[in-house]
Amino acid sequence: MSLAATLLLAAACGGSKGSDPVKPDAVVNVVFKSSTVEAAKGSQFVSISTTGSWNLASSHRWLSASQWSGNGNTTISVIYEENTSSSPRQAVLTLVSMGKTVTATLTQKGKESTPETTNPEWLELPAFQTGTGHKFVSHNLTGKSLRSFSYDWNSTDQVANWVAYPLNNSLIGKGQRTNAWGFDPKLSPSEQPTLSSGYKGGYDRGHQLPSADRLTKEENEKTFYYSNMTPQMNAFNSNIWATAESLVRGWSTTCDTLYVVTGCITKGSSKKAYDNNGKAVTVPVAYYKAVLRYKKNSTIGYSDFMGLAMYFEHKAYSFSNIDKTKTDIVMSIDALEAKIGLDLFPNLEKVAGKSVSDQVEAEDPTKVSYWW
Repeated sequence: MSLAATLLLAAACGGSKGSDPVKPDAVVNVVFKSSTVEAAKGSQFVSISTTGSWNLASSHRWLSASQWSGNGNTTISVIYEENTSSSPRQAVLTLVSMGKTVTATLTQKGKESTPETTNPEWLELPAFQTGTGHKFVSHNLTGKSLRSFSYDWNSTDQVANWVAYPLNNSLIGKGQRTNAWGFDPKLSPSEQPTLSSGYKGGYDRGHQLPSADRLTKEENEKTFYYSNMTPQMNAFNSNIWATAESLVRGWSTTCDTLYVVTGCITKGSSKKAYDNNGKAVTVPVAYYKAVLRYKKNSTIGYSDFMGLAMYFEHKAYSFSNIDKTKTDIVMSIDALEAKIGLDLFPNLEKVAGKSVSDQVEAEDPTKVSYWW
C-alpha cells in the first residue's frame, strides 16, 4: 500500500471508537459498480458489505470517496479525476472490517491521443488520402512544437508515399551526418522494415528527407529512420537524385521558406528489395520533388510564391546535371500533379487565393531564370 493509502487508512481508523473483534466467518466485501472506467472525470457507486463498523482507504488521491468510515451494509460513491495520460492507471480501495481486510481495484483508461491529421495551414502538405496504404505521421523538431517533417506511410509497400517538409537556413542548421539508422518511434517495429544492415538485393537506403537538410544532431538522427528510406539504385541515388537534393537545398537558402514534397511511385512496380528479416519492400518505379517557394516582398513569382516540380524514372541516368533543357524531368506543378494523380499544394489556395494558386502551379519553371 502506498504512503497516501496508509495515511488515509490511519485517519479513517482514528475516527472509529475501538475495533470489532475478529470474526473468521464474517462476510466483508467492497465492490465497484464497474471495475473499469473511461479517462474522463466521473463517479460511480461502491457497495460495502459487512455487519460491523468499517474503514476505507484509497491507494491514490485521484480516487476519493464520499465517506471513509461507517457501520453495516451501505452504498457510497467514489469520484475519480480525469486521466490526462495516454496510459491506463489503477487505484485500490481497501476495506477493513470485522478483523478482515479486502480490496477492490479500479482501472481507469488512458486518454486517447488525438489522431494525427493534416493541418490546413501547412503549405507543404499534399492532399491527404485515407484507406489502405495511407497513414499520416508527423514529427516535430526536438523539444519544440514546430513541425520538422510529415509523411504518408504505406505499410503495404513498406515505404512512405511522400515526405513533406519546410526548408530554410534555420531548419537546415549545422552539424554532421549521424548515420543513426533506427526505427521510427511513431510506427511499431512490425509496421516498418528493419534496415540496420541495409536492403538485401543491392539497393541503397535512399533518403526522401535528405540527411543534409537537417544537420543538427537530433534532427539529423530522424532522417535516418527506416520510414524515411526507400530502396534506390546506387547509380540513381548517388547521381541525379543527389543533384536534385542539392538544387532544392540551394533554392531554400535564397527565400524565407521552401515547402518541399518528395515522393516515390510504387504503382506498377514488380521489383522487391528485402529488409534484414526478409520482409519485402517495393522498389519504386519513379521519384519526384515539388517545391513551393515563398519570399516576402519578392519581385518574382505571384504574390511572393513560385513553384517547380521534377519527375525521375528510377534508373541510371547518363547525366547528373539538371537544367531547363531537361523538360522530361523539370515541369510545372500542374504537370506533375497530372502525372502522379496527387494534389500537391492544396493549401496554397487557402493562403494566397485561387488566382495565385492557379498561376503558381501552372507556371513553366524552364522559362523562369531564377531557377537556373
